[in-house]
Amino acid sequence: MRFTVIAVIVLVLVTIFSAYSVVYTQSLQTESQSVSTVGTYTLGGIYGYVATLRPNQVYNTTTIGMGKGSLFVAITKTINVTYSGTVTLSQPGDVNLGTSYLVTLSGGVWNKTLGDSTQATRQTNTNIAAYSKSFLLNVTQIVAQAKAIGTELQYTTPSYIVQIRPVVTGSLLEAGRTVPVDFVAPLNLTLSNGVISPSETTYLYKGNLTSTVTVTYPSTYTYRDASYAFLAGSLVLLGLSTFYVLRVEKKESPAPGEEMAQMTRPYREVIATTTLLPSGESQVPMEKWEDLVKVADTLGKPILEFMDKGEGFTRYVFWVLDGETTYIYEVTKSKWTPQPLRAT
Repeated sequence: MRFTVIAVIVLVLVTIFSAYSVVYTQSLQTESQSVSTVGTYTLGGIYGYVATLRPNQVYNTTTIGMGKGSLFVAITKTINVTYSGTVTLSQPGDVNLGTSYLVTLSGGVWNKTLGDSTQATRQTNTNIAAYSKSFLLNVTQIVAQAKAIGTELQYTTPSYIVQIRPVVTGSLLEAGRTVPVDFVAPLNLTLSNGVISPSETTYLYKGNLTSTVTVTYPSTYTYRDASYAFLAGSLVLLGLSTFYVLRVEKKESPAPGEEMAQMTRPYREVIATTTLLPSGESQVPMEKWEDLVKVADTLGKPILEFMDKGEGFTRYVFWVLDGETTYIYEVTKSKWTPQPLRAT
């Protein structure tokens, strides 16, 4: 019985460990991804302009380039704006782009289209592709048109904006990979307080071409299957051992009367049953049943037995008489909670 209980305890610990192993293997990676850069590309856009001026006392010249001085509405006749776009690939590839240009005039709450056009750029097996577009803006006409629209709408504004808006779309093919392109590089020329002020004139976008490799770990599935089997096996063994303890060993455990019968059966020929308890004052209690049997054998005396059945217990008294001395062994057994035989 004790060995079986120890076995059950061990199986409980093994089951707990196997359950933990199942949880642990679920946290293991089944696959991972490795990302590497196989190429790069750059999209660029830059503006430049040359303005034609009326004769003036500020610059003493009728032309002025970007960054050479402020543009004043009163003395500026036209502005020739050039947009230059570039595509740079780290490896030779194909460029297939389309650029749409839209030029608008805005007066705050209204917009007017001044012009639109498209341009295609296609090159193969190249590292660099370039394209450009020029726009001639007649400042005198733009100011007059803005004022006319304001008068017509009865709406005045202190500033106007001329916007050139290139939208580059298409695709790049590099290192066997197709990259979609959607690149916008607007230029705003603001006419306010008699001065023409350009916005940002340089745009640059850098992108990477990546390769993703998926690595699988078959061993993780093996570990998981092993943990499932380990848990299932430990649960089965735990269930069987628990059933054995609760059912089989409980049935095999003898009742108190049967246990006493088994203990005294080899000595029934020298045991005599009485109806009275020993009355002698000189009593020597025996620690074990075997000790009382040795005394009977040594003295050549019979073993006397008395059984007293009470409510919920049975009292067994065995003794050997030797003159005035009584050697006695007494056991009380409960029918509800059997206890090991012991001397009282």
